[in-house]
Amino acid sequence: MKKKFNIIVVILLLFIICSVYGIYCYERRHSDDVLGGVYIGQVYVGGLFREEAEEKVKKYVEENLNNTVTLYYSDKIWDLNPKEIINVKLEKAIDEAISEGKSGNFILRFFNRLKLSRIPKKIDLAAEIKVDPFKAIIERISKDIARKPQNARFKIVDDIVMIEKEIEGIQVDTENLKQKILDAIWSQEKKIQVPVITIKPEVTSEALMKMNIKVEMASFSTKFDKTQVGRSTNIKLAAKKLDGYIIPPGEVFSFNDAVGERSSKEGYKEAPIFFNNEVISGIGGGVCQLSSTLYNLALITDLEIVERSNHSLPVNYVPLGRDATVNYGLIDLKFKNNTGGYLLLHAEVKEDTLTVKFYGSKKNDKKIKIVTEVVKKIPPPVTVKEDYSLEKGKIEIQEGRPGYQVKVWKIVSHNGTQEKKLLSIDTYNPTATIMFVGKKEPPAKTDPTKSKESAKTPADNHPPSEQPETVNQ
Repeated sequence: MKKKFNIIVVILLLFIICSVYGIYCYERRHSDDVLGGVYIGQVYVGGLFREEAEEKVKKYVEENLNNTVTLYYSDKIWDLNPKEIINVKLEKAIDEAISEGKSGNFILRFFNRLKLSRIPKKIDLAAEIKVDPFKAIIERISKDIARKPQNARFKIVDDIVMIEKEIEGIQVDTENLKQKILDAIWSQEKKIQVPVITIKPEVTSEALMKMNIKVEMASFSTKFDKTQVGRSTNIKLAAKKLDGYIIPPGEVFSFNDAVGERSSKEGYKEAPIFFNNEVISGIGGGVCQLSSTLYNLALITDLEIVERSNHSLPVNYVPLGRDATVNYGLIDLKFKNNTGGYLLLHAEVKEDTLTVKFYGSKKNDKKIKIVTEVVKKIPPPVTVKEDYSLEKGKIEIQEGRPGYQVKVWKIVSHNGTQEKKLLSIDTYNPTATIMFVGKKEPPAKTDPTKSKESAKTPADNHPPSEQPETVNQ
């Protein structure tokens, strides 16, 4: 019995040894091929050597990359050539397929082979989008369908306050589209609806309706010379910035913040400005007419003036003491909305007239009157200047203008009562009267006793206007 048992054990050991050796030999012969049950994408590569797997998968990739992918959104269509934007990492997939199940010793690899025969392994074909070609596609699509969100806004039509509804913005969802294109390469479906992201506007018509802005509260207009093209352009540009501006209750309005910097980059032109008691040319000239017009609107609406400065010289578009100069970053016009409700600012230019208006929830029941009192008239000083272009002994006078010191009062009538309040005390500088005194010497007389030849000396060869003593820079 014991002898029989030993024989069985020996036979069993021989069987195990032969089996293990057989497994070892098999695994050694097949160490360079792909284990059965392995797919790369939709391609079965089990049992293939590297070169065979590469050729089979490469053919599959080329067939798919040659199929046009169609992108669409609404009625817009764009055809896409995958070859131009897709980079497939074929080598990586082949390496992964070759190494699949081959970790550990030959016995473990054998059992991995058995496992893969029952549960196949699919290796994804790694693909990536080429940055620049994809960017060009996004730009092409965006040009056709993208739009910025538009806020709801108030619109004044024949002095009636209306609300234009907001419009949502649209932009291409680039990351989502990128993934859809990668998925479509290996799919039978080659049509992709372009995914988009909707952008909500900051201001909705519902929010505007809650502001309860419905009636005109006050209006003020000034005139300008529309033949001064640069100045007219500046007034229109700045007025456009203010039109539709909303001032919440209790908020301080800043002219410089609302209008922004006045620069050539923003489209502003050169026009006359005041500088050191003189009129010179500067970028943005004329914008002070808008700030002054707005200042008067704030006064007659009985708003609280927070910051305001008068010009150094009188202006001709508003009465003395009722102007407001501005200089971006230096001098501002500020007032506070103390009405208790929202204010809508409307600014428009028609022909030679600039008009600003406030709209709110109810009409102003106060009667506002602005009065200017001239406290003192300042005579212009006299300045003497020598003029070498004016004949000696002659005098020409350029009349200056007087300066003023003024007080501005606000008279408020309400419910049978009247209140008088001092708004400002302003000083406007005079411009000097200039007396030009002629210094030009008369031309030298020719001596008739001298011959014509002797008169032609180098010093006398120049015409009078070229003589050094007559040059005036």
